[in-house]
Amino acid sequence: MDAHEVQLASYPGGVMEARNFRVNTVPVPELSDGQVMVRLRRLGLNAGLANRIGGPDTAYGPGINPGDVPASDGVVEIVESRSEAFKPGDLAVRKSPWRSIDIAAEGELRRIPAPEAGVALEAHLTVLGHTGFTAYTGMMRFGGVRAEDTVYVSGAAGGVGSCAVQFAKAVGATVIGSTGSAQKVRLLNALGTDAAFNHHDGAALDLLREAAPDGIDLFYDNVGGEQLEAALEALRFGGRVVVCGAASQYGKGSERRGPSNYLRMIYQQLTLRGFDVTSNEDLRQEFETDVASWLRAGKIRSVHTLVGGFGQIPEAFASLLAGGNSGRMIVDCDS
Repeated sequence: MDAHEVQLASYPGGVMEARNFRVNTVPVPELSDGQVMVRLRRLGLNAGLANRIGGPDTAYGPGINPGDVPASDGVVEIVESRSEAFKPGDLAVRKSPWRSIDIAAEGELRRIPAPEAGVALEAHLTVLGHTGFTAYTGMMRFGGVRAEDTVYVSGAAGGVGSCAVQFAKAVGATVIGSTGSAQKVRLLNALGTDAAFNHHDGAALDLLREAAPDGIDLFYDNVGGEQLEAALEALRFGGRVVVCGAASQYGKGSERRGPSNYLRMIYQQLTLRGFDVTSNEDLRQEFETDVASWLRAGKIRSVHTLVGGFGQIPEAFASLLAGGNSGRMIVDCDS
């Protein structure tokens, strides 16, 4: 049996393009005891993966070089099993190589419970998936979001951002979101933000002050750069920053821009905290309980852009980095 896989073909000369990847046909190895054969049903793409292309190993995975097969979280279906834990037809979430059919050890899989099997597959890669868990960890554990907070989320229409917005609203906070187009502003309005703006419409600080004239208490940052500087100016005394990502700085190498106004952290007694979601697995049960409850209550929903066809992974990834998504970029590998 053969499978298709996506490999990095070349380093990008600047902006990542689909031509920096290639799709190859490869044989599928034989199963061993404790392993399962899985078919990739949905694949979630992460902008942060671009930071590892030609870069060092990180807590999220190894550096990616030509010939390597990237991996990100996916929903898989077991098609053959030599494991007592799984049978054909079971669904699971896995950090999946970009490969249509693969062999996985049973310990690599997180089963989708039967009561959740009726939920759209995409939800397991958004509000119930890694992006949702990332948003929850940053917003709840490290951001300590409270109902009385005014929260600002950058990259708010992205995969993690759209979850962060909804989770903050679910606990009763006032939420402001920034994004990159009028269409995405409309999405944020539909998600219940109290104010939303297109960061292309002016200087980030001016737009943020208009949206939050009394300042903010918590900034959940997915973008960095100018928006981080604006948030540092707008934070009230004792305000908090959670750094989840820096999409505006990916691929810029030595030209990356840090906040020039970081000294404001001293006299405003601000805190800035980064986090690694993979080190917070102890929070998962609480996350799943809360998010499932919010889903049932209609307080949150899956936000994603769905692209059809395994062979479209390179195009979908390039589009993600160019801002061509609303919510999580997901590839439907069934179509």
